[in-house]
Amino acid sequence: MFPLSVEPTALQLATDDALLAGLEETCQPALRWHVSNVPALVLGVGQKLHEVDLAACRVAGVPIHRRASGGTAVLLGPEALMLTVALPKAHRLSHSDVTESYRWSGEVWVAALHALGLNSRLIPIQQARDDLRALDPLTRRVCFGGHSPYEVLAGSRKLVGLAQVRRRSGALIQAAIYRQWQPERLVPLLALAPEERAALQIRLLERATGLARERHPPPTFEEIITAFAVALRETQQVELIPSEWRAVEQKTRHHQSHTRYAPLTTKSE
Repeated sequence: MFPLSVEPTALQLATDDALLAGLEETCQPALRWHVSNVPALVLGVGQKLHEVDLAACRVAGVPIHRRASGGTAVLLGPEALMLTVALPKAHRLSHSDVTESYRWSGEVWVAALHALGLNSRLIPIQQARDDLRALDPLTRRVCFGGHSPYEVLAGSRKLVGLAQVRRRSGALIQAAIYRQWQPERLVPLLALAPEERAALQIRLLERATGLARERHPPPTFEEIITAFAVALRETQQVELIPSEWRAVEQKTRHHQSHTRYAPLTTKSE
């Protein structure tokens, strides 16, 4: 386990690549928590830049990046706590089935949140698939607008979103939870007509939530990190051990932050 990292988004995205580089070298699992220190709009790997209002992002001072995992737009920043777990293929929590790869993570999240006094539950596979079929194209533009298998709901609203990156050496299982869910900050950054923005903002308030809406006062990020470690030990019998970055990981993260994850508006699409 690495210490909580609070750094620019380009470095955070690149550090996940560094975990994959570490897997190549050691075949050992790793876990990191991270927060982007300033707001940044992050697109899914296949999402098009024309879906973004570039002028609005410039005015707001919000850089645009593209992550290695799928899905659509997320707004990262001080309100979003991110988790990345790197698993080698041989690890017992690793699963060849993409969907089932998420189950253990969702179960740990539910146990951790319950310990903090937040009622939550996993999204069953069939419910998630039915939801996807019924989801309108406008709501699909935002990652937290959709519900995927084994993500975590508070009531009917998504509280924890999941994603993954799979490579030859293993996989990254990623998670995101917001202290405050603020679609009014995300929606104006998308290339939408005024009436679409109004509709999407209302829809996203119905579809997702943050910690502050579910418990007062909301748990701190430090409390979440501690509760997750306890739940991981109790539900999966995994004990976290402090780690230090290896040379190959440091090299990868600094290189990738200036190349692959540089802001999209500074390089060709």
